[in-house]
Amino acid sequence: MKITLGQIMVPLDEYPIVSEEESLEKAIELLTEEFKQRDNRWHNFEAVLTTNSEGEITGMLTLRFALDAVRELKFPSLRHRLAELFAEEPVKRSPLQVKDILHPLKSRLIDISVELDEAIAFLLKHNLNSILVAKNQQIVGVVRTMDLFWYIGDVL
Repeated sequence: MKITLGQIMVPLDEYPIVSEEESLEKAIELLTEEFKQRDNRWHNFEAVLTTNSEGEITGMLTLRFALDAVRELKFPSLRHRLAELFAEEPVKRSPLQVKDILHPLKSRLIDISVELDEAIAFLLKHNLNSILVAKNQQIVGVVRTMDLFWYIGDVL
């Protein structure tokens, strides 16, 4: 039996979402909170979906993009610990909004009927940790590398 993305994805209503008009500081707070443990299990969302003023999904803000933005604000040539970066004043004073640093929708979109091997190839080819899953051109969920890995681990 062939397994498709629709069978292992995180449904859209379970994935964290932030407005692209939100500040970098608020987006980082959401990313930090969503990565924590809830209901005795780790959610480990390493990205949040972004929406425009009409509520349409426009892309993703990843931990990597947020870290890069913070690094550029505070330490243009140095890398420091995550907690130190997020706690500092330059982030709070930053005029950056989510829309300034989000990862565009089109580069992450894949159809719900795609099989796992094709999805893995897509993730690796584009160096992504998550992809947006669409059905009839509407986003219905997200598949993360960890979802694929967990599924593979379960069937081995």
